[in-house]
Amino acid sequence: MKGSILVLIVLVLIGATTEAFSSKVTGEVFIKDTIVNYFDKSGNSVGSKLASHSYQCIVPVGDDSSRLFNIVSYYTDTDSMKSFAYSLDSTVGVFGWKYVGESTVYYPNGQLKSLEKFDTDGVPVDSSYYYYPTGKLKMLVLHIDTAQNPFTGSRMTKPYHLLYMDSLGNYLLKRGNGFLRLDNSDGAYFEGELKDNEKEGRWEGFNMESRYEEQYLGGVLQSGKRFRANGEVISYDAETKESAPILPLKLKQFMEAVYRKIDIPDHLIPQLKSSLINVTFVVNKDGRLSNFKYNGDIPIEIKEKITTAIQSVGAWKPGRLQGEPVAINYTIPIRL
Repeated sequence: MKGSILVLIVLVLIGATTEAFSSKVTGEVFIKDTIVNYFDKSGNSVGSKLASHSYQCIVPVGDDSSRLFNIVSYYTDTDSMKSFAYSLDSTVGVFGWKYVGESTVYYPNGQLKSLEKFDTDGVPVDSSYYYYPTGKLKMLVLHIDTAQNPFTGSRMTKPYHLLYMDSLGNYLLKRGNGFLRLDNSDGAYFEGELKDNEKEGRWEGFNMESRYEEQYLGGVLQSGKRFRANGEVISYDAETKESAPILPLKLKQFMEAVYRKIDIPDHLIPQLKSSLINVTFVVNKDGRLSNFKYNGDIPIEIKEKITTAIQSVGAWKPGRLQGEPVAINYTIPIRL
């Protein structure tokens, strides 16, 4: 299941090692710049197919006005399909991939693991089905319209957990009431009781190499604690559960400092197709900035000067999730 981290212009970084392949044209479908990412069993990026548990192919499909990305994953040992979907974007973000249409995931034995549907804005819709490796139904979720996104105008949906069963077919939850456990392929989980489809009472889970507990009332987080392996206990609440990276200066002062440090030769300016450049970079767990990416066709000399200017302003404080520092993508606009 997908969960949000920060409702900002910020995206969670999922690292990936890439290889570029040659372009080709097949019929009316334009395909180029296939990217292959390799992952270990926990979903961490690795450098080669030999060291991987699975690999992922990202293929642009369609013309510039209707571009989608075909995201297909395979199990390395057998080259059997692990997942298949289309996405609006070529990189995974805070809400996971921005899928369009059906998304399917398979177990190594070939059994269907999940079937989900998304609208043209990447919002989950209709019904989602989840299965055990034996093929038995595990969970059925309906996606109910709740509101309209005030920023994009797109629909907003909320999952209604209709059914959840154990591997023997016994009902643990019906119509939003009962026990629910949400599992991720990397071993992370979150479990507790739902009452009228809202979290209630004590929930516990595991992610980022440590266990945590949370208390809910009517679906609202009251308190939470993370128990680190070194014995440290981190407490948080609804307001402090998630935090964005903190700039070394206030935003206005930071942008002024960046502009003072940018020195672009006059002869490079005419090469820009737009005076507005969106720069995305990673604020790592230790506050370091890396993996700078630029929208559009930007001369490398300009990229280097903007990158140097942003990095030289000062140290950042990393974003946090449930008390733990996390690597997060951050986007800022630069107008030349």
